[in-house]
Amino acid sequence: MVSPAKLGFFRRVSLSFVEWLEESWQKAGYAIKLEALKHGNLKTWREALEKLPVRDASLSSPSGCLAIGDSSLTATDQRAIDDAIAALIPWRKGPISLFDTEIETEWRSDFKWHRLENAVDWEDKSILDIGCGNGYFGFRALLAGARSVIGLDGMLLYVLQAAVINWYVRSSNVVLPLRFGADEIHGSFDVVLSLGVIYHQRDPDQHLRTLYSHTNSGGQIVVESIVADEAFVPHGRYAGMRNVYQIPSPESLENKLHVAGFSDIKLVNV
Repeated sequence: MVSPAKLGFFRRVSLSFVEWLEESWQKAGYAIKLEALKHGNLKTWREALEKLPVRDASLSSPSGCLAIGDSSLTATDQRAIDDAIAALIPWRKGPISLFDTEIETEWRSDFKWHRLENAVDWEDKSILDIGCGNGYFGFRALLAGARSVIGLDGMLLYVLQAAVINWYVRSSNVVLPLRFGADEIHGSFDVVLSLGVIYHQRDPDQHLRTLYSHTNSGGQIVVESIVADEAFVPHGRYAGMRNVYQIPSPESLENKLHVAGFSDIKLVNV
């Protein structure tokens, strides 16, 4: 369990939810305004988020669940939190518990975390989490000892889900509404996570080259992908997804990593 005093550096003080969120993005080096992001549901989301109660909460991960807070709430506060959770459906990455309310998530991301957690040296590292969704892996990285995380996701819904968690734990896992390779990302990182992203890339080789350009010398990347015995290009939907452009084999992916400039490549799990 990690307290907000240890994790966080974004104070709420008397700021509204949106003011606090934009300030957290600003402190991470990105001057982004929520209203400029334009989404049909933004008004509904904002109304629910602005009603969230102000409380401090610890962050922990019992049995793989990302748990935020462990104290009882007043009925009014519980209703406001439940309303915010409902407004931001669907929640994909999980499991997540917010003040003992189990959020129904679509994925068991803890299974994936257990496959990679011991393959990476997280201690005091800066992390870039690409296509991070609600930041589940970034929060797990902090609990594993990471110093800071920048998460990127082009889906505003998931960015706001991460912000709900950070409203309480005030962590250094800052999730930005940006797309890797399309928006300007500052600097390089000790560990770069590309989990379930590469097969959505029209140009996977360029994706790996861009990963390389944002990885510190001596750093690590983790590339996780659907794989097949032989690389192929799917036609139409694949696994229910429309935007799958190429399925690599483990061997072809390793070769692409070498070509992109990476070395000491290890196959962690299939």
